[in-house]
Amino acid sequence: MKEKVIDRRGFLKMGVKAGGGVLALSAIPIHLMAQDKVTEDEALAQAMGYVLDATTTDTKKFPKRAGDAGASQFCDNCALFSGEADAEFAPCSIFQNRLVAGKGWCNAWVAKT
Repeated sequence: MKEKVIDRRGFLKMGVKAGGGVLALSAIPIHLMAQDKVTEDEALAQAMGYVLDATTTDTKKFPKRAGDAGASQFCDNCALFSGEADAEFAPCSIFQNRLVAGKGWCNAWVAKT
C-alpha cells in the first residue's frame, strides 16, 4: 500500500477549506445554535437563582429581585438575553447561549441600555 504524501500546496489548500468552513459556521446566528432549555435544577441555574417564572424568585436569597425595581426585572429585558423582548425563550450568554425563559430571572440580570 502506497502512503499518500501531502505537499505544501495541498496542505495550504486544506487549510483554506477548513478556514472557510469555520467562517461559514460562524455566520449562523446564535439563536439557531442554542437548542436546549436551561432547567431550574441545574447547578449553574441554582447558583444564579434562575427561575422560569420571575415572580417565584426567593427574594430573601436574591434581594436584587425584591421591591419595585426588582419587580420589573425579567430575562427578556436583560442585556444578556439575545432574543426579542417578547420572545418566550431565547439564548442567554450566562448559560452559554442555551435557552432561558423570557419571563424568567437570574441574579446576573443587567438592564439593557
